[in-house]
Amino acid sequence: MEPHSSMRVRRVFVQSKSFKKRLPVIEADMSCSSFQSGPDTMMELQSCHWPSYSVFKWHDWTERDPAWQEMVCQYKESIKRKYEHRNERSFLSGERVSLAALYTEPVIIQKNKKGSFRNISVEELFNKSDIHLRYPSNVSNVLQGNSGSGKSFLVQKIILDWAFEQHYLKEFDLVFCLRCEELKCISEEMNLIELLSWNCGLTLDQISEMLQNSSQRVLFIIDGLDDLDELRFMCDEFCISSKFQRAPPEVIVCSLLRQQILPRYFLLITTRTEVPKRMLLIGQQRFSRIVGFSEKGVEEYFQKFFQNEELFRKAYECVRVNETLITACSIPVICWIICTVMRERFSDGADMMSGLETTTSIYVNFVSTLLEHHCQGLSQSVPSLLRSLGQLAERGMLEQQVLFDEKTVYDTISDPAGNPFLHKFLLKRKIHQETMFSFMHLSFQEFFTALYYVLLDEEESQRKVRELLYTVERGWALSCWSDRDFSKANLEISVSNLLQPVILFLCGLCKKEWISSFIEKHNMTVSVNIETQLKEWINQCSQRYQNELMLFILHCLYELHEKSFIGKVLEQLASIDLSNILLKNADCWMLRFCFQNCVNIGKLRLSLTSDNLKILQSALYTCEELWLKVDHITDDTGDLISALGEGKIVKELIIQDQKSSKASHKKRIKSFCQEIIASVKDEDVMLCFRFSVSSSKIRPSSLISELTLTCSRPEVSTVNWRIFLQKLQRLLRSQVSSADGVFLLDVLHSVSGLKKVHLQIDELTVGWIFTILSLVQAFPSLNELRTNSAVSFIPFNIKQSLVESLTQTGWTLTVWRNSVLIERDRKSFTEEDLKTIKTENTESKRAESSSGQSSSGYAEVFTPECVQQDDEDKHKTIYRFVCPHAGQFQCSLTSLVFVMEGEGEVLYNIVSWDSGLGQLRPAGPLYNIDCSAGSVSQLHFQHCVIFSEENKDCLAVAHFTGGNVEIIQPLKVSETHVIIDIRDLSNFGLIWIKTIFGFPINVAPSKGVELPAHRRIPETEFVNTHRDKLIERVSSVMAIADSLKSKDMINGEMYSKVHAAEPREEKMRLLLDALDSGGAAVKAEFCRLLKEKERYLVNELGPHL
Repeated sequence: MEPHSSMRVRRVFVQSKSFKKRLPVIEADMSCSSFQSGPDTMMELQSCHWPSYSVFKWHDWTERDPAWQEMVCQYKESIKRKYEHRNERSFLSGERVSLAALYTEPVIIQKNKKGSFRNISVEELFNKSDIHLRYPSNVSNVLQGNSGSGKSFLVQKIILDWAFEQHYLKEFDLVFCLRCEELKCISEEMNLIELLSWNCGLTLDQISEMLQNSSQRVLFIIDGLDDLDELRFMCDEFCISSKFQRAPPEVIVCSLLRQQILPRYFLLITTRTEVPKRMLLIGQQRFSRIVGFSEKGVEEYFQKFFQNEELFRKAYECVRVNETLITACSIPVICWIICTVMRERFSDGADMMSGLETTTSIYVNFVSTLLEHHCQGLSQSVPSLLRSLGQLAERGMLEQQVLFDEKTVYDTISDPAGNPFLHKFLLKRKIHQETMFSFMHLSFQEFFTALYYVLLDEEESQRKVRELLYTVERGWALSCWSDRDFSKANLEISVSNLLQPVILFLCGLCKKEWISSFIEKHNMTVSVNIETQLKEWINQCSQRYQNELMLFILHCLYELHEKSFIGKVLEQLASIDLSNILLKNADCWMLRFCFQNCVNIGKLRLSLTSDNLKILQSALYTCEELWLKVDHITDDTGDLISALGEGKIVKELIIQDQKSSKASHKKRIKSFCQEIIASVKDEDVMLCFRFSVSSSKIRPSSLISELTLTCSRPEVSTVNWRIFLQKLQRLLRSQVSSADGVFLLDVLHSVSGLKKVHLQIDELTVGWIFTILSLVQAFPSLNELRTNSAVSFIPFNIKQSLVESLTQTGWTLTVWRNSVLIERDRKSFTEEDLKTIKTENTESKRAESSSGQSSSGYAEVFTPECVQQDDEDKHKTIYRFVCPHAGQFQCSLTSLVFVMEGEGEVLYNIVSWDSGLGQLRPAGPLYNIDCSAGSVSQLHFQHCVIFSEENKDCLAVAHFTGGNVEIIQPLKVSETHVIIDIRDLSNFGLIWIKTIFGFPINVAPSKGVELPAHRRIPETEFVNTHRDKLIERVSSVMAIADSLKSKDMINGEMYSKVHAAEPREEKMRLLLDALDSGGAAVKAEFCRLLKEKERYLVNELGPHL
């Protein structure tokens, strides 16, 4: 082709590979490319380096010619007239409404090369640093989104904002929008100035002068780049170099993209498909993607659509409680369809929710509604009308057309002007205007194409579907060629992507239950063999493709909605890999349905947000091996660990935190763990927790970098791993230096049956000796403890102390460089040795007892009953011992000894040491002990100190009572226990009053130790005092809110706000605000529910509530 020859541009519509046209959110890939002379010029935006003239100051408005300013003002007024009001299709009466009254902000997500995401606003698409500091390079902002995602509507909003001089666009003197679907209808050649004049209505002289005076402050918006498919064949030799040079419109657009016509400007490009990496664009680039409304955005759209508070509330509540519909409404076009259907059903008194399940069923119901309410006066019968619409739609899909001339439409449809499914408008020609038609939205062109295939006779229907499936799969095959280097392949891939939605609609139309009434009502027949064709094709493709293509296949299964077929397809797959795609809400609800209908999934790899993990989590328990990449790891992942223990996840579980970035730092604060790896071997489960060590300011993160636990599979299933992860998170964020080991013990005490513990720490210090010895003491099942430190030298005094202490307790120590291995002594005794040892110990203890000295060794050993109140309290094991008579009794699990004066029931459990311990140094667990009969006279606490005359006075007992801490000196310290007399029961725990090397410790308690006074705390005082901790730690927010709403203690509006809020902490903050306005009675009920749902938290914060 000659560079300046006339050409007719064909229309190409390219659909995203994954057919997620159901969502707006702008997901932006911030990879910044510079395509200049070499092939390897990709670079990060932040790392771009520019010469000394890189800071470019714009000309000031005051320097402009007043006549020029007047022309710009007139241009802005024309934009306001064109875009401020529009014939909105949601108002089928043709009522004109303002764009501002309809516009709902999409969510925008930005992604960098490292894979992390952040939300941005529309304003942030126009970064001032790009506009000011990128001289002499241009900036291209590519905005990608599927059909129906709201790209064109967003473009209109941006143009109108510039006309109204919104602050984020004030840097631009001029904004021009070129709509590619209209440009392809132009057959004659023209220059850039003529093209802009044709588009915006200004004269050639005005355009020329405006460009001349605007310098580089120009924003060009190219809407629908993929509509000009010839661009894929173009390179620099086809481009023109002057704004006065004439060429076909697509050549002018290509020249703008290649920076050939004007020296500097800013580009905003919208497209349905990804821009090929080696195509067209030059300069700095940002790749963005619209993927969906937020739930708040859906609510806002409903309110704007209905414009009636009662109808809005009724409609939105129906949708909000339906997971399928609220997710579908995140796609603007679907949201509009559902609103329209519900409004008509309101007026008819029909069931608002009937038949609205999948995307196809929603479209079927919408078409049925419009046929019933807005097509009575048309001359064609319904079957004839639907076939005519389908014929026109198919022609457009195959010829890549979205605009149809008047003659083509009238040859197919008898009364197109009155047809509610078509949109009529005037297209400007050189000397006249031409009437053109399009479908009300591209998605309806796709739907009517699929419906047309279904309504054809059997033979013709099968032929067309066979050709459709071949075309789509051929495009898939070409996309997998890593060495393809020709543009024709790219074109076939684009056509393949364009046709994918037709397949999805075909799958949905095979669901007889959803279309039977529609078909029967209008006396139509459908092809019965299409379903078999589609199932065979899906079954074959599911075994060939992964990632984007696999996700599309799963969407096909969801539209078919046949549970047995879904299970059959998924169970034969060895693996499903979707790790290269960040799953959206709609994807997750679809996957949840598919996975719930599959008995067994082999290997599954997913990448998703922590919020979407909540949607999918219950459906992941059938995986043999599960690998997840989440934006940050939360305590919700504890349920997956429990599933592994229960045998639901068979072999392996890997949860990884996505790589952090400066842009997402605020969100990253919530992520306390980099990776969780759980694997099963010989019915033992190994759990490895790897923590971030990047921030040296947070001491515990650098203290413990990895924790690995091994225990039996049945024991794993009994642990509440949510609570474990919450405690672990608090441990790693704690700043306390005097009790590092104690808090770790507190975390591990909830994991019974530990066999192995492996700690990766920065340095093995004296403070770790107590932790190591306490671990050995606290877990009878433990047989191996290993520590690895970053410092390669282990001090001699630490090694010596450990050797002496462990030898006495039956453990061996091996030290190699920076590693310490502690193993239970495997020494075996003969039966005679054991009898001799037992006899000697018994006689020794009796001698001590007869001399009036209390001994722990002569106590009767018992195994307590473990009481667990409910699921929320699984982490809080309460031990129960029913004493039959007076005597000494030793707990086999904790080695705690009770000296009883008579019978009685003893309840005891391990509780957390207060994080504000001041100078107190815990030397063992803190016990909460209660005996209703008051028959406990002495307590014996097991210690792990090398016993000698020099160090036997290094321990004491802290007794927490009322608002004080009492330091109790021991009655006696034996080789194994510290013995004290008691008067009343509450919290007791061993503390150091000297170090193990004999240095004294100041035991005066600090203010941080003081506990609430021993009195009943009023509910209002409890809520007000512990507001911050409640926000941080309450996990059952919605369960409590549900109960309060059922009792009419919070209204529906407040409940909706709590439900919609994210994250969980924000839900709790809003709920507490509601309590403040509800008064004492509401707070009392809240506290009652909190004690019921989270008893452990209440006992910790307010035991006397």
